[in-house]
Amino acid sequence: MSTAGMAGPVLVELDEEFWSGRLDRVATWLGNVVMTQSTFHRMAGDTAEKITEPHIREYLLEISEAAGEHEAAIGELYRIIDREPPTGRRFSAAVMARVQQAMGQLIGKAGGAPGDEWNHLRQLLLVNLDAIGAFATAQQLGLALGLNEFAESIFPIVREKEKHQLLIQEYMLEMGPQAILYKGDI
Repeated sequence: MSTAGMAGPVLVELDEEFWSGRLDRVATWLGNVVMTQSTFHRMAGDTAEKITEPHIREYLLEISEAAGEHEAAIGELYRIIDREPPTGRRFSAAVMARVQQAMGQLIGKAGGAPGDEWNHLRQLLLVNLDAIGAFATAQQLGLALGLNEFAESIFPIVREKEKHQLLIQEYMLEMGPQAILYKGDI
């Protein structure tokens, strides 16, 4: 029998156990989204407090505020898939933020940039990239499972985080020569 003339979707019956298992996997991934976004949110606030240049400090405070809104939006994603958010991921994020900052300091100083401010900014860029990837992966999970409300609610978050990524990168590149050549803070 030829299928060349057949049009339309092919439906496969999924039982409740199978579907529930897929949603559980999405919920597990959302735990990673919580951890990466919470780490970024903490680091954005910490970095803003350490920057002395008023314009960059103000922009980082705005980014930190938006990061808090993105973090809060993850709760809605859990609601959409009818799952409960984990409780321990935010604590893990606090630890991760400190570890990330320490690693950033070590790498930056090894590269000849002794200024703490620039190193925090550089590390913030990397942590935001990780959070963008976590959200974008969750978005793709929603698309793969046909969860339109889930996927569509993530699009604006990823878009705004990408805008923030470009701004943080611009600040880092703008201040890099001062930090490296003149060993100064921002």
